[in-house]
Order: sequence, then C-alpha cells, then structure tokens
Amino acid sequence: MASSPEKEAPAEAAWVTMTGVGLPVFAEGRVRNHVFVELKLHLKPGFAPEQARAKDALMRDALIRQGHQRSFGEARNWNRIDERALAAAVQQIANTQLGRGNVLRVEIVRQTPRMRVRNPVG
Repeated sequence: MASSPEKEAPAEAAWVTMTGVGLPVFAEGRVRNHVFVELKLHLKPGFAPEQARAKDALMRDALIRQGHQRSFGEARNWNRIDERALAAAVQQIANTQLGRGNVLRVEIVRQTPRMRVRNPVG
C-alpha cells in the first residue's frame, strides 16, 4: 500500500497591527473628541510583516496628518470613527508606503473614545 505524501498546510495570512492611533473628531470647526483606534493590516502572501513594521512610523504620521485635515468621525456620533472612510485612507497610505497591493484589507479592530461625549441633536 503506497502512502500519499502529506499536503502542506497553506501558510496563514500575515498581518500587522497599528495600535493607539489617536484621531480627532471635529465638527463645525471644533474638536469634539479624540478616538484611539487599533488597526489590523492584512498583508499579501509573501509580503514580510517586518517590511510593514519598518514603515509603521511613516504610516502613522500620514494617517494623523490626514485626520487633522478632515474628520474621520461619524457625522452623528462623536464617539466613533467612520470605519469605511478610515479604512480607505489607510489603504491609500499603505499603497504609497508599502507598494500597491501589498495590503489586502484594513480592519478596524477597536475604537476607544477619549471621553464619552453627547452627540449632536437632530
């Protein structure tokens, strides 16, 4: 009886995290809150997480700059970040810093507001 060779298990997808990125939420020209986010960048197979970690400071800086140019906050909830807008911005930054296609997906793992603020009426 011939034994078949074992199939190699597929390699797990690599990812890196960006933690503690504080982004302002502003409306009507005023800062209403700050929300700290934790992000997970899902990397293309074969792209080394070390390469992404080496660019962490540059990516954080670019994200914080964008966050001060436009608010990522939800329009009716000053305690949360608009996840779609933030993921799109991080994806764009990753394409610039790490090369197009090396980050497959951006996941917002956690959002923590600096303080709980009352949301606007209406």
